Amino acid sequence: MRLKSFTGASLPEAMKAVRDHFGPDAVILSTIEDGPGGQVRVTAALENDAPESAAEAAPGALAAVDTLAAALSFHRVPQGLTDRMLAAAATIGAEDAVLGLAGALDAEFGFKPFAAETETRPLLLLGPPGGGKTSSAAKLCALAKLAGREATLITMDGAKAGGRDQISIFAGALDARLLEAADAEALARCVAAVDKARLVIVDTPGANAFVEQDLKGLKAALEASGAQPVLVLPAGGDALESAEAAQAFAELGQLRIIATKLDAARRLGGVLAGAFLGGCLFSAAGIAPQIAGGLVPINPVWLARLLLPEGVVPIENPKITEPLRAAR
Repeated sequence: MRLKSFTGASLPEAMKAVRDHFGPDAVILSTIEDGPGGQVRVTAALENDAPESAAEAAPGALAAVDTLAAALSFHRVPQGLTDRMLAAAATIGAEDAVLGLAGALDAEFGFKPFAAETETRPLLLLGPPGGGKTSSAAKLCALAKLAGREATLITMDGAKAGGRDQISIFAGALDARLLEAADAEALARCVAAVDKARLVIVDTPGANAFVEQDLKGLKAALEASGAQPVLVLPAGGDALESAEAAQAFAELGQLRIIATKLDAARRLGGVLAGAFLGGCLFSAAGIAPQIAGGLVPINPVWLARLLLPEGVVPIENPKITEPLRAAR
């Protein structure tokens, strides 16, 4: 099945684009208003071998694709990526919207959740300023604590106003050892001094993906530490801006991604576009400001439910929550 979305200033204009492209045998899967400008987006399909068979598809499967089209439009997912995901969902033919979207996500994205008990390389968190790197570093320490593993937190962001105090509180409450490195050479010494059995997490200063000097500094830190780069990408941003930033950071190597601030953003198109264009592997999501229960693994079904959406409620663990409250 070939599937494509068409946008027009009105429904007749969008339908004309459908007929011009697919001809009279096209099957309309969804028709939705696309944004405040009053434009209309029509998603249509054409079966490659038997055009009439598309019209005979299970009504539930067509309804599922219609639901997905509306959800992706709401999240402002770029049209090219929307078309790919809808085509994947149509091929799967699931009558359940969650399963159809999960299958499409699995086809278009990579997933690699953190396994705090078995991660062997240091995790170096990078990304734009204010994206939630420090709190994500603390949440990774919490995951290690829950897995029964000791963690070492290395900050390269000690110069930020109040940053040293904040991360010291986190480290103390989570029984994580805290080290500070001013540059790549100091980072290399810190990593070399850490027992190999500990999980090492490196918190870096906010970086501008479009400033060469910032990328050079991150590259040097990655080479010095032998760490895995982890992009901390906040939700709610412009999709194209997030995609271009992720693509620039991806020049540093294969990125895993922590999508943050999902509790404060309604539209997640920026996260999807960034992960897709940057070739990132979804690892975790920040769904709450709380350190305990605020970071959860991402898999296709979980992400599909979030996008449709039904909402995800964080689960606090008292082993982490109580020490953090006491530290305040």
